[in-house]
Amino acid sequence: MGDDGSYASGSGCEPNEEAAVRPTPPALMLEKYGLAPSRQRGQNFLSDANVTRKVVSAARLSPDDVVVEIGPGFGALTFGLAQAARHVVAVEIDAGVARAFRAEYGEREDITLVVGDILDFDFAGAAEHHGVNRLVVVGNIPYNVTSPLVRRLTDERGRVARCLLMVQSEVGARITSEPGENDYSSLSVVTRYHARVRGLFTVRRTCFHPRPKVDSGVIEITFAGDLWRRSDPDTFEAVVRAAFGKRRKMLRQSLQELMSERGRTASELEDATGIALSRRGETLSVEEFDDLARALTGDGRGEDRV
Repeated sequence: MGDDGSYASGSGCEPNEEAAVRPTPPALMLEKYGLAPSRQRGQNFLSDANVTRKVVSAARLSPDDVVVEIGPGFGALTFGLAQAARHVVAVEIDAGVARAFRAEYGEREDITLVVGDILDFDFAGAAEHHGVNRLVVVGNIPYNVTSPLVRRLTDERGRVARCLLMVQSEVGARITSEPGENDYSSLSVVTRYHARVRGLFTVRRTCFHPRPKVDSGVIEITFAGDLWRRSDPDTFEAVVRAAFGKRRKMLRQSLQELMSERGRTASELEDATGIALSRRGETLSVEEFDDLARALTGDGRGEDRV
């Protein structure tokens, strides 16, 4: 595999037998290799060994798992993940950080370091190259890429089994919040259409170098095939976007354009779903949005959900 993240055909790898490595603290790595954290990329390097152990444990890895690590930085999580799994593909966007990683630790059989943007990463190629059906994704995610990354991982759910993501606390709240909560959002709903989502634990800002202004949270996203969604995914997302795009309006107003496009009326949707369109979108569960989307396309009542 090249540094650009592309994969050639080939067999999987053998279970790793590499010795454990204690990562060099990020402050020392930055000084040693003449680097500075990038504010634009939101670089805050995990520096607490206890948090590292907690994250690796929460990933629930088996010796057969292949992990894609997002943003390995200077290896705070990488070596613990490599000890627990069969192989780690570490995707680092910062070429300077990647050079420092290689200079400090050398080449290892159990870790493949890729320089590139995770949003462009070839998940299918990685799974095929390492001989697995689905990957496990773990990473410390900058604020500015969290939403597009969660959407990308959702699109790749056929090749990604689950994700353990460390994100800013407010973003984690948006993803894991429940109906009626202040942080409940379209991202919460669309993610839960395809996955089980749960918040695991908080990571204090003092556990990073440099120290960010806010705490982080670790969330788990598990893509499951037994959620019994009945609507078309595109229609579901269109309904959710419309409902949250006009949060203060009742559903009969926020969904008016979609209903007109599909020749449906508010009373027809209410009759088909039992959902009062006088409600606002932030009060609906994922299952209720699923029923609305299904009724909008004329596919029948939501009550036959298995």
